[in-house]
Amino acid sequence: MDIIQRLQSSLNLVLSEAVYSENRYGDFKSTHEAYGVLAEEVSELLESIRANKYCEIAEEARQVSAVALRLSEMCDRELNSLRLSAFGERSGF
Repeated sequence: MDIIQRLQSSLNLVLSEAVYSENRYGDFKSTHEAYGVLAEEVSELLESIRANKYCEIAEEARQVSAVALRLSEMCDRELNSLRLSAFGERSGF
């Protein structure tokens, strides 16, 4: 299996985690909330690394990735919204 296939397999798991989290908890209320969730996941990842538990490391790494992906998407969505409002295409601004 080449690197692209291995990464695609991992990416599919990250996407599944991101979708699950979005469906269960909804969108982040702010970037600060997202940071709090990300910090907690990174802390859990560090604990797994220190314990050298590969299965847990993989799961926590996916969760860190999923939170970061959701935060990135949320910011992209907000930036696109602001761009639209700058051209008067979005009401309320």
